[in-house]
Amino acid sequence: MSGIIEERLERMESAIAHLQHDIDALNESLLRHLKRMQEWDARFQKIEHELSALGEAPERRDAAAERPPHY
Repeated sequence: MSGIIEERLERMESAIAHLQHDIDALNESLLRHLKRMQEWDARFQKIEHELSALGEAPERRDAAAERPPHY
């Protein structure tokens, strides 16, 4: 009987080891994806700031193009 219990324990330990490996791999993947999302978030914030600054910039005019024709 103890042989059956030992065999079951070995299978359970093996299954737990495989599950732990899978969990570690998923954790690594999640961390990589989180880092990429944080990088994208920083890029989007920079773009958003630049677009906002463009919208607030005063309109630049070409004085030569606005001269009346008699000049």
